[in-house]
Amino acid sequence: MKIPAFLALTLLAFVSASPLRLSAQPAPAAAEAGAQVEVNGQVRFGTQRFNGDNWFEAAVELNVRPGGRAVSGQFVDRVRVTLTVSFELPDEKGANRNVFYRSSAEAVTLEGGRSTFRFYLPPEVVRRDKLRTDVKFYAVEIEAAGQPQPLSRHSASSAFTSEASVRNFLSQANSQGSVNDGVMLPQHLTPFAYEARLSAPNMVRREAQR
Repeated sequence: MKIPAFLALTLLAFVSASPLRLSAQPAPAAAEAGAQVEVNGQVRFGTQRFNGDNWFEAAVELNVRPGGRAVSGQFVDRVRVTLTVSFELPDEKGANRNVFYRSSAEAVTLEGGRSTFRFYLPPEVVRRDKLRTDVKFYAVEIEAAGQPQPLSRHSASSAFTSEASVRNFLSQANSQGSVNDGVMLPQHLTPFAYEARLSAPNMVRREAQR
């Protein structure tokens, strides 16, 4: 069968044409090699009010340095922050005892620069334990891309005199703090999750996994 001339020309043009190329934009780099993430300054403690109740708040500001430098456009994936705080409270006999609260949150990814993680104790606990915001003992542990970050100058309260004393504090929390597991909450599990003035990174949601 003879192909009409105009159709043959059309087919020839289609076959000989160069493939269509889409200009792909380079994906932002996740510069995890040499990434450094540390606490930037002292952890800030205060209260936030919701529906007439006061929630205890702890704000941990991070300095994120992908590849060792705090530059925008570079990212560190899976930054996990664990905050442990301790309060001295009276027991049934009036003797003082240390009570530990601990919570963790893991960001999907963080861009180089500053980022803030917040944690909360609910108002019932604040009222029951008569909690104050002048926290004496706390420590922050950080993982970046699955790698534990070394303790830095602001990783723990100034009440600790050495890294060994911080490690001892964390060891006590590991052995005694399980009774309060789930009491202190990361921001995304509180009424402040979508509070515009309390901006926060997007967190990994374990409940979304099958």
